[in-house]
Amino acid sequence: METTLSSPGAWTYFIGSYAYYLPFVLTSIWAPIALFDLSGKKDLSGSKIYLWAFAILVVPIFGGGAYLLFGDSGFDKKFRLTTVIGGIAVLVVVWILSIVSQV
Repeated sequence: METTLSSPGAWTYFIGSYAYYLPFVLTSIWAPIALFDLSGKKDLSGSKIYLWAFAILVVPIFGGGAYLLFGDSGFDKKFRLTTVIGGIAVLVVVWILSIVSQV
């Protein structure tokens, strides 16, 4: 059976749902990790903490990832890079598969 845009197959729905929900999953992972780390910071000034918290909560998919990459996080650098770069890499792969599955 041929899969076209007018009659997508199960693979298209499967990959499409991953492409749709994965940004929400990344947000639900990065934001709490970043907020947890930010809550334990004693060496940052109050304004920096509020600015990072604002960025994480208002723009969660970019704010949490940005804090983990560029903020003064207490987590190990390897953990932070794996979490953010790995999440972005998986997202890009799923988006590419989603595009390919519709062709």
